[in-house]
Amino acid sequence: MNAEADARSARRAGGLTPGTRWLLVGLTAAAVAVAAAVVLIDTHTPSLTAIAVLTAAIVAGEAFNIDLPFRRAGSARYGLGDLSLTAGLLLLSGTEVLVAAALAMMISGFIDRPPLVRRLFNLSQYVLATGVAAGVVELLVSETGQLSLGLFGAAALGILLFTLINVVAVAGGIALNSRESWIGGLQRIMPVGLLIGLGNAALGLIAVAVLESHPWALPAVAVPLVLMFSASRQEVRAKIDRERSEAYVTIEQHLAETVDAAVVAGLLADGARRILGCSAAVWRDGRWIGEVPEGSTECPVDPGLAVPLVALGPGLGPATDGRCIAVGLGGGVLVAWQGEVGVDRKADEWLERLAQSGRAHFERAEAASALAHEQATLRAVVDGTKDGICVFDAQGVVRLWNPAMARLSGAAASAALGRGVWHVLGAGPWTTDGVYDVPRDDGERVWRLSVSSLRDAGHGAMRVAVVHDVTTERRVARMKDDMLAVVSHELRTPLTPIKASAQLLRRRWERMEPTSREDLLERIEERADHLTRLVGDILLVGQLSASSRLGLEVAPTETDLAGLLHEIVAAQRTSHPTHDLALTTPDVVTAHTDPVRVRQIVDNLIDNACKFSDPGSTVDVSVAVHDGSATVSVADTGRGIPREDLERVFDRFERVEDPLIMTTSGAGLGLYIVREVSSALGGNVAIDSALGRGTTVSVHLPLHLPDPRLAQPHGPLPMANVQTF
Repeated sequence: MNAEADARSARRAGGLTPGTRWLLVGLTAAAVAVAAAVVLIDTHTPSLTAIAVLTAAIVAGEAFNIDLPFRRAGSARYGLGDLSLTAGLLLLSGTEVLVAAALAMMISGFIDRPPLVRRLFNLSQYVLATGVAAGVVELLVSETGQLSLGLFGAAALGILLFTLINVVAVAGGIALNSRESWIGGLQRIMPVGLLIGLGNAALGLIAVAVLESHPWALPAVAVPLVLMFSASRQEVRAKIDRERSEAYVTIEQHLAETVDAAVVAGLLADGARRILGCSAAVWRDGRWIGEVPEGSTECPVDPGLAVPLVALGPGLGPATDGRCIAVGLGGGVLVAWQGEVGVDRKADEWLERLAQSGRAHFERAEAASALAHEQATLRAVVDGTKDGICVFDAQGVVRLWNPAMARLSGAAASAALGRGVWHVLGAGPWTTDGVYDVPRDDGERVWRLSVSSLRDAGHGAMRVAVVHDVTTERRVARMKDDMLAVVSHELRTPLTPIKASAQLLRRRWERMEPTSREDLLERIEERADHLTRLVGDILLVGQLSASSRLGLEVAPTETDLAGLLHEIVAAQRTSHPTHDLALTTPDVVTAHTDPVRVRQIVDNLIDNACKFSDPGSTVDVSVAVHDGSATVSVADTGRGIPREDLERVFDRFERVEDPLIMTTSGAGLGLYIVREVSSALGGNVAIDSALGRGTTVSVHLPLHLPDPRLAQPHGPLPMANVQTF
C-alpha cells in the first residue's frame, strides 16, 4: 500500500510544510537503519534472478489497486503487490525481498510519475515496512525457502507489522496535510487497510502452499483474489459515498439556516470542497466567493446553465490548466477544479446535485433578503414618522405601537402591546373608520385620528390608526385669528381719529379758530406716527420670521451707548409726556454694536413701561457695564405681570390682559421684538415682575459684537435666553 498525501499549502508555496519535512526525514532514516539491519543479519547470497522476478511481481500487483480518496488530503492507494511480497517472504531471503521492494517502488514511481515528495514518501515507508517484515522472518526462522508452520507464522506476523506501519505512515501524512487528526486518519483507513493487507497476505500464503503441493490448482487462487479485490473496491466506494452523503446533509442543514445569498454561495463552494476534495469557488456579482488561484479571471458561464460544463480551467475563470467543471446556480456559477482530489464523472453528479440545491436556496435567500429589506424599510418608515401609528386586531388588541405613538400617548410599546386599545388610550372612535378630532384628557391637546381597515391573510381583519397631534396647529390658527383681530383693531384705532379730524377740518376749516385747527392737525400727526410705529413693528416681525434661518441682519459699528440712550430717552419724553423718564448711565459706554437695533430694543421697552404704568409714574432707564457686557434695564412701577405668564409675554401677539377688560392698546409685539433683536446682537433678556409691584426688563448685550459681514457664516445666531426671576 502506498500513499498520495500532498499538502495544499506546500504546493502553493513550492515547498514542504515543517511537519511533512520531519515525517519524511524520520521515515527515510528509519528505512535506511532497518534496511542496513536486515542486510547484516541475512547470511544468504542474494539472487539477481529472484530479485528480478519478485520486483516484476510486486510491480504487476501494484497495477491492480484501489484508491480511497480523502476529501481534504489526497488518497490512499491499496494494491495487490502485498500478495507478491508475502510470497517473497516465504520463498526468498530478507535482502532479496528488501531490494525487490525498493526497486518495485522506484519503478512504480517512474511509471506513475507522482511528485518527487510523494515518490520519496512512498519509497521510505514501503522500504521501512518491508524491512521490518523481512527482519522478523529472518530473526524467527533460521532457514527461509523451506515451508513450515513456523515460516508461515513468521511471514504472517511480518505482513501484519508491514500493514500497520503503512497505515500509521499514511495516516500521519494525511494528518500533516489536512485538518484531520492523526487518530482520525487511523480510524478512517485502518479497517480497509487491515482488510486488504491481511487478505493479500492470506492469499499469498495460500498461493505458496498450493504451489508447493498442487501447482495445477494455483489458478483457482485467482477466484478469491478477484472476489476480495471486488469486495474491497465496493467497500471503499460505499465508504466514500457515505462520507459524501453525510457531508451533503451537513451542507444542506447549514443552507437551510441562512437567508443571506452570499453565505449560500460560500457554503456551496465549501460543500464542493468537503464532499469532493477538489477546489471550488462561486462566481457571483462580479467577484469570486472562495479561494481561487492567483491570476483567475471572471467566469463567462451563464448562471442559468442547469447541466455541468467541462473545460480547461482558464476558459472557465480559475487560473488552472487542469479539468474544470462549472454549473449554474441561478444566482451565481459554481466552479470546481483539481484540488487534493481531481474532478471526475462522480464529481459531475455531486456538483449537479449541489447546484440543484443551490438554486432553491438562492431563490429562498433572495426572497428572504427582499422581504427583510422591505420589512426594514417599512419599519424605518413606521419608526421614523412623527405621527403615531397603532395597529390592532378586530378585538381591539394592540399589535403594533410605533415610537411616535409612545411619545404622544406616554405609554411605552411594552405597556401597550397585547392590551386593548381602550385600556391604553381611553374611550374614543378607535375602531370606527374615518377621520376624527379627539380632545385628550388634559383638555389642552387635540389629536387628529385617521382610522382605516385592512385585511391580512395571516391575521384577519386589522385596523390602522394614525394619530397626528394638531394642538400646535390649532394654537397657530388661533394665534393667526387673534393676530388679525388685534392688527385690525390696532390699525382701526388710529385711523378713526385721523378720519374724524380730517373730515372736521375739511367741512369747517374757515369757521374754526387757528388754535383748534392746530390741535386737530397735531392729533392727526400723532395718530399717523402711532400708525407708522405699528406698521413698522409688523414689518419687523415679518422680517424676523423670514430671517429665522439666517439670523437678523445687523451692522455693528463703534457706538457710545450712553449717548445713544440720552437720544432715545429725549425722544421718548416727547412721545410720553405724561410719564417721568429717568436715565442713569456712565458718561461714556463704548461698544461695537448696531445702534439701530439697540434703539429698537429700548424704544419697545420704554413704550411697554409707559403703556402699563399709571400717568405721572416714573420709568427708570439705566445702563451698567460688567465683564465685557452692557446691561440696559427699563423699570416701571405699573401693574406687573403674573409669574405664570412671564414666559408667554415674549410670544408674538401675546397679551396677558383679559380681552374683556383690556385698557391698553397694542399688538403684543414689543417684547417679542426685544427678544429676537437681542438674540441677533448676541445678547439675552431677563425679566422680573410681580403683580402690583411693577416690571423690570434687562437686556444683556456684548460690548464687542463681531461684524458678521467679515466672518464666515456659521448658521443662525442662537435664540436669546429669557430669564425670569
